[in-house]
Amino acid sequence: MTKALSLVSLAVMSVALGAQTTTSPQTPDPSMTPGTTQTGSQAPAASDTQSPAAKARAAQIEAASVNAELTKNLDAKHAHVGDQLEAKTTSEAKLADGTTLPRGTKLTGNVIDVTAKSKQVKDSRIVIALNRAVLKDGKQVGIQSAVTSITAPASPAEAAVVSASSGPAGSAGSGGSSAPSTAPSSPSMGTPMASDTQSTQGAMLKGAGDQVPVGNKPSIMLSAPNTPESSGILEAKGQNVSLQSGTKLTLNVIPAQA
Repeated sequence: MTKALSLVSLAVMSVALGAQTTTSPQTPDPSMTPGTTQTGSQAPAASDTQSPAAKARAAQIEAASVNAELTKNLDAKHAHVGDQLEAKTTSEAKLADGTTLPRGTKLTGNVIDVTAKSKQVKDSRIVIALNRAVLKDGKQVGIQSAVTSITAPASPAEAAVVSASSGPAGSAGSGGSSAPSTAPSSPSMGTPMASDTQSTQGAMLKGAGDQVPVGNKPSIMLSAPNTPESSGILEAKGQNVSLQSGTKLTLNVIPAQA
């Protein structure tokens, strides 16, 4: 699914915005896009310079909303600059140049910067990039991406909390308690239930200076890209950033610009 966006708003629009009508556009933020920096006060990198014609073309590019998941663990304690980052798409997407990314398309990139927690450094940080799509026929497609939301798998501790909270609900009735106890296994997609807290969806970035928690891991924060090459920044206070395989990502993606 694609949506017509100015590139300047590429990293801040949520997937949900794609369902809104064009009668309620958001004001674009010029500091948020793959290929630009996070704050306007930073000096432009050499690779960030574009000709007027290239900038004009960029303004007309459509951004594709891509859902993906990590296929390798990402941990600040063990990561090094240059380490490969891998994910795969979980739904089909079509880029502005007509390239189709089928479900299961491999997305690759690398760790751009990493700071692990240590005795001297109390917090951790990882800057990531996903800049290439590998199609099933082996063809590689250059992309620019901005991560707008991350949701980690629910931890066993959270699952235990859900199980405990659903226990009284199943035993509240008398006689026919077995029927209510099975209800949480097939929750309605409508009104949220107490037992639906097993997984918390990650919030969406909405601005250049925005910072949102990772779903199911609120101690890890996601920020917008801060260099032309990066896709997002992950930070954690007092611990190492750690995301396991299966972590869900939402990205805004465009074809790589020459």
